[in-house]
Amino acid sequence: MIHLSAPTLARISTAELAPRAREQFGGDVRRAGTFAQLCLLGAQACLDGMPRRSSLGILWGSTYGAREAARAAIREVADGELVMPFTMIGTLPHLAATLLAQQGAPVMRAAFVHLQPAGWPWLLSLARAWLAGCEQVLLGWVEESAAAGEPHRSDWCVVQREPAAVSCQALGNPRGALPATNADWLAQMGAWLAAPRAPLALRGGSEAWRFAAGR
Repeated sequence: MIHLSAPTLARISTAELAPRAREQFGGDVRRAGTFAQLCLLGAQACLDGMPRRSSLGILWGSTYGAREAARAAIREVADGELVMPFTMIGTLPHLAATLLAQQGAPVMRAAFVHLQPAGWPWLLSLARAWLAGCEQVLLGWVEESAAAGEPHRSDWCVVQREPAAVSCQALGNPRGALPATNADWLAQMGAWLAAPRAPLALRGGSEAWRFAAGR
């Protein structure tokens, strides 16, 4: 069994993203691109609610990753130009872990992954395995805005062995579990945590996890 704390759901408009990132992390972070800034803001907000540990894993995913920078790179190539260095940097989704370490987070290992829409149980399973060498694993799902007026999303939580607000256990049989996707499982769990009663069972694909309140 593992435990989960500090579910953090960040919704950030396009207009406020860069100013917030600059205010919190300094001016140089603008060169990292939209996706990295979005990851940093959500991840740091999650960590701010947790006691400091000596070793941290960072495991996060996205359906489309650094979409804005990738499109900019394609436009530059289509125009017959070389891809600009900062455009290329912005296409690197895993850059966020390096930047978070530069902010003082004790990052021991990190991985960014692309998953099918219901692949989130795999993230929890991998985080559980990482806890053999890390005190905590910062687990996230990040999506840039897909349409004008739609906010960016940066959802995170902390997984650990020590007892915490929510206990988590993989279920052998997903029958009866509520369907959840990469984009909404943390939101579902967070809403339940606001007024927990019976344990919550969520499934993604053929796998399911059970969440129970209390230590």
